[in-house]
Amino acid sequence: MLAIFKTGGKQYSAKTGEILKVEKLSGVKGDKVSFTDVLAISDAKTNNIGQPILKDAFVEAKILDQIRDKKIIVFKKRKRQNYRHTQGHRQYLTVLRIESISFDGKKSVAKPEVKKPKKLETKEVSKKVESKEPKVVKKKVIAKKTSKKASPVKKKSVKKTVKKKTKSKVDK
Repeated sequence: MLAIFKTGGKQYSAKTGEILKVEKLSGVKGDKVSFTDVLAISDAKTNNIGQPILKDAFVEAKILDQIRDKKIIVFKKRKRQNYRHTQGHRQYLTVLRIESISFDGKKSVAKPEVKKPKKLETKEVSKKVESKEPKVVKKKVIAKKTSKKASPVKKKSVKKTVKKKTKSKVDK
């Protein structure tokens, strides 16, 4: 059985046993919630559509958790005005498990959750084979490498002498 119901200003379609995230509802984990604003119900044989809601129809759900959704970023900008505004938002949500859908005496109930027993994990103990000989610990000798730093080679300076031409008074 499929039902379309309204809560938190939105419409949700759900089957029995389905898990939904809806807008935040008051209540704590484990509480039961009933929705009476059922817009449509569909069976394998019939489709019932309300005008706007169906009378005597309701959806029952169990609150699994109260959570917050992932963060959305709101960014506003006005071009050429040097205006930028960033804001984040995380919506409060309620996680529901649809327990039953009923209409006109017909009721669709979700199968109860069967909790499987946890298997005990067996730790395999590795047996260490110990020899009767005493253990010899070898010490590693680390040889320090001494490197000779090459001293900078001094260049011999060679002075070049340039002969200056002198003008003689005779040449004039």
